[in-house]
Amino acid sequence: MPDTSKKVLLGMSGGVDSCTAVFLLQNENFNVKGITLSLTCRLQDIFGTSIHPRDQWEMAREAARFFGIPHEIADRSTQFEERVIYPFVNEYFSGRTPNPCVECNPRVKWEELLKLADRDGYDYVATGHYARIRQNNETGRYELLKGKDTKKDQSYYLWQLTQDQLARTLFPLGEITKEQIKEIAGKLGLAGVHSGESQDICFIPHDDYREFLKKYNPKRYHNVGTGNFVTTDGKTVGQHPGYFHFTIGQRRGLRIALGYPVYVLDIRPDTNDVIVGKKEELIKPETRVSHVNWVSISPPDNPLTAVVKIRYRHKGLKAILNPLSDKEIFIKFNDVSEAVTPGQSAVFYDGDRVLGGGIIEGA
Repeated sequence: MPDTSKKVLLGMSGGVDSCTAVFLLQNENFNVKGITLSLTCRLQDIFGTSIHPRDQWEMAREAARFFGIPHEIADRSTQFEERVIYPFVNEYFSGRTPNPCVECNPRVKWEELLKLADRDGYDYVATGHYARIRQNNETGRYELLKGKDTKKDQSYYLWQLTQDQLARTLFPLGEITKEQIKEIAGKLGLAGVHSGESQDICFIPHDDYREFLKKYNPKRYHNVGTGNFVTTDGKTVGQHPGYFHFTIGQRRGLRIALGYPVYVLDIRPDTNDVIVGKKEELIKPETRVSHVNWVSISPPDNPLTAVVKIRYRHKGLKAILNPLSDKEIFIKFNDVSEAVTPGQSAVFYDGDRVLGGGIIEGA
């Protein structure tokens, strides 16, 4: 634990996790300031208040008053739109399935929090993520670890963090469980302790990305038009409203009767075709991964073994990582893998330690 005489700037979303983090940091004698990044207010002209519940910053401010700490709201909606929304939309219209949280963490949250910390003379930043950091005594590198609560672990979303960012980051929730957080918040009388979990993508109203694309970029949405469902042998078996409505591995909502369960195998935006077939056709023994960031280790020169998660809730698969360059690797799975989805993140683990991660490009 860093020197407890130092100051920390805490990102406060207004949820129970980040509000309770104030208590945990103060127990370690940190001088805490809360900051709420306003990220989606520029989208309210399109989506109204449904895209960003108004009481989030109010709950953060109320918690700050409760704990007697300063609190600030910082509008970073322009940065959020440029660095997260635009890439998200472009990826879907390119036939890929992006993960915006992976991009938001390093490029908006950490970058902007550290700028504000430097402005105000704060040594560290902290968030309510369920993850841990330790410094390796031999290499000196900061290592990103899974949170102790395996059900809430969020290390998958943090693989793009840099050594400089990790060196100045605290995760006060990393060593405890969600149930313990709720118990602490309940005893303190914090608001929102019994509220439901927030949705994965904060800017998608009602968790409907298709409707988001339609309203955010209606011209591009309607220009795509209808396309065909096509089997691997080239047979057209139905029509769909546009390739971006689907993701690899999807089964629900296809409305195709072929006498067996049908899955999306591939998406081809150039022809507006969605390739469908049997579940076993989803199996991919290998994939290329780009934009690799080695978090806890230096870029390896030789192949290494790791457990690879290809989705947040994925159990992980044993695999061989073959470096092609510092920023690109080729993964060969030892176990059966299905629904390897271009645009999603592949994150490499050695036990609890996050070795690194990258963006799936496909076989």
